[in-house]
Amino acid sequence: MRRRSILLVIVIATVLVAASAADAWYLDGRIVPHTSIGGVAVGGETREAATATVQDAVDGITQISLDVDGAPQLIDPDSIGFDVDLTAAVDAAYARGHTGSVVRRLWERVSSLWSAHVIPAPVRLDDAALQRQVSDIADLTGVPGRDIRLSVSGSRITVLTDTAPGRSIDQEAAISSIVGSLRDLDRQPIHLSLQDQVPHADPASAPEALKDAQLMTSRALTLQYEDAQFYLSREKLASWLTNTYDGDRLVASLDRDKIATYVTTVATALNVAPVPPQLQTDQGQVTGFTPSKVGRSVQETKLIDLLVATITARTTGGTGLPAQAGDTLTIPVEATQMSPLGLDSASGIRELIGTATTPFTGSPKNRISNIKNGVKFISGAIVKPGEEFSTLGRLGTVDNTTGYLPELVIKGDRTQPEFGGGLCQVSTTLFRAVLNAGLPITMRQNHSYRVSYYEKDGNGNTIGPGLDATIYDPTPDFRFVNDTADPIMIIGYVIGDKVTFELYGTKDGRTSQIIGPKLLTETPSGPPIYIPSTDVPVGVTRQVETPHPGGSAVATYIVTYADGHQVTKVFHSYYRPWPAQYLVGVAALPSPSPSPSPVAVQ
Repeated sequence: MRRRSILLVIVIATVLVAASAADAWYLDGRIVPHTSIGGVAVGGETREAATATVQDAVDGITQISLDVDGAPQLIDPDSIGFDVDLTAAVDAAYARGHTGSVVRRLWERVSSLWSAHVIPAPVRLDDAALQRQVSDIADLTGVPGRDIRLSVSGSRITVLTDTAPGRSIDQEAAISSIVGSLRDLDRQPIHLSLQDQVPHADPASAPEALKDAQLMTSRALTLQYEDAQFYLSREKLASWLTNTYDGDRLVASLDRDKIATYVTTVATALNVAPVPPQLQTDQGQVTGFTPSKVGRSVQETKLIDLLVATITARTTGGTGLPAQAGDTLTIPVEATQMSPLGLDSASGIRELIGTATTPFTGSPKNRISNIKNGVKFISGAIVKPGEEFSTLGRLGTVDNTTGYLPELVIKGDRTQPEFGGGLCQVSTTLFRAVLNAGLPITMRQNHSYRVSYYEKDGNGNTIGPGLDATIYDPTPDFRFVNDTADPIMIIGYVIGDKVTFELYGTKDGRTSQIIGPKLLTETPSGPPIYIPSTDVPVGVTRQVETPHPGGSAVATYIVTYADGHQVTKVFHSYYRPWPAQYLVGVAALPSPSPSPSPVAVQ
C-alpha cells in the first residue's frame, strides 16, 4: 500500500508538472481562457489577434440604437467622439495569469478554466456632446410639462401658474445605459422609458423670483469700448431671463447661451485683425517701414461673466458687483499685435528685445488723443548702432499743426493746459521699455510732483514713484543710446486704456534688472495756497491745483552683459510737495503789488 501511494503521488505530480508545462507552453504570449473585453471573447488569443478582434467589434458599432417606449432614436458614435483604448484593453486582458507572483499566475491560469473574467472596454467619449444628444432626444420624445414659471413679454414679467404634468426620459440614467452598452461593445438596442414628471415648484417661491427678475431688468445697460457703444434695453435684458429650479424653489436666472450669442455680435463689430508692420531692407540696411495696425479682440467669456455678475447683483442691491460694473460696462478687449514682417539676418532686426506697458485709466479725452498722437510719431523709428535717440526730436513740433490738443502740463508752480499735455505717458512707457531692453539711458528727468498715472505697472498694480520720465520742449528730454551691433526698431500702440512700446533688434546676451522703485521719504503736500484774483467772481473760491505729497525715491538699474561685466545706474527722483491752490475772487488786486505772490494759509 505504501509503495502504491508513493507511486500515485509521483504520477499525480508528474501529470501536474506536465499539465503546467503544457499550459505554460500554450499560454506563452496568449490571453488566458474565458477572458472577454466587454462582450468580446479574447481568451486564447495573442495580443495582436485580440487587438484585431476588439477593433472589429468597435468598427461594428456604426450606430447607437435607442428604443424610447417604442420610438426608435439613433446616435452617431462619431458625433460623441466614441473610441476605445485598444492598447489598455488588451494589456488588462493579458495581465491575468501573466503578472504577479508564481502562485498568483498559476492560480489565475487554473481558475480561468472555469471562471469567466470580463474587462469593460476603456471607452473614450465627448461627455458634453453625449449630454447634448441625450437632451435633444429627451426634447423629441418627451411631453413637456408646465411648472410655475416666469413669463416675459417685452419688459413686462409675470408668473404663470397653469401647471401640467409632463413625461420625459431620465437623462442621467440614459447616459449611464449608453456608456454601459459601449463598454460592453454591445450593438443591441437600448430600451428607455418615459417617466412622469409632476410639477414640483412651490408657488410660495414665485413672488421672490418675480421680484428678482424685475430688479435684474429694472434699468438698461450700456456696453462701451472707446467711442463704440451698445445699448441693452430693458426688453433685451428681459429676453435673457430663464426659469431654473433650486429644489422646489423657482429662481430667476440668466440664459448664458443667449448672452453668448449677443456677445458674439459685439465681438464681430469690434474685433479687428492685426496687420504686421512691414520692414524693407536692402543689403542689410533698413530702407522702408510701414507701421503696423494693432488688432483687438473682445474677451467674450469675460464679457459674458461681467454681464451675468452685473445683472444678477441687482437683486442684492449691487453687493458683489465687479469694480467697474454699473449701468455702463467697459467691454474687456485685448490687443493682438503681430511681429514685423521682413525681419531677417540681413536687417539685424530679428526679435523682441524689450517691451513695457503703462495704463492711463481715467485720462480726459484730450490727454488720450495726445498719447495716441505721440505714439504714432514714435512708432516705426529706427535707431542705428551707436545712435542716440531723442524723444523730443522724434515728436517734432508739438502744436495744433501736428495733431495735438491742449491738455494739462506741469509748468513752474502751476498745472495749465498746453498743446501735447499727456506726452509724458509716452516718454515714461518708452523709458521702461528701454530699461527692459538693457540699453544705456543718457537723459531722464522725473516730474516736479508725483503723478498717479506713472505709479502703476502695466497691469494697473501700484509700484510707487520713481520710474517716470518727463519731457518738455526744449528740455528735459528722454534719450537713450543703441549700444548694440544692430539697428533697433521701436513699435508703439495704444489699445483700451494702455500704451505699449516694443523694441525689436538682435539679442546679444545682455540682461537687465530694475531694483525698485523704492520710496525713501514722503512729505505732506503742505497747507493750501489762496491767491487773490479778479478772474473769479467776488467771494467765489475756485480750486486750480490738487494736492500731491512730496518725497524722494530711488530705482537701481543693473545691466549684465554677455561677458559678465555689469553696469549700474541709480535713478534718484525728487518730488516737490504740491499744495492745493485756490483762486479767491476779489474786486481789485491789492496795491502796490501788481502781481501778488501766493499766500499760504492754514
